[in-house]
Amino acid sequence: MKITLANAEAALDEVQRDADKLRSQELRKAIADYIEMQREALKAVRKKLH
Repeated sequence: MKITLANAEAALDEVQRDADKLRSQELRKAIADYIEMQREALKAVRKKLH
């Protein structure tokens, strides 16, 4: 499970890098907000597993 969580975090990092290349500031902001929400969810899952 830890490997899967690490992969999820790596995927979020990759999405963030791709989003940073977008021209639309609104879209970058929306994606950044979504990524932050997903990072919080991953933290919650990690906390429940330990």
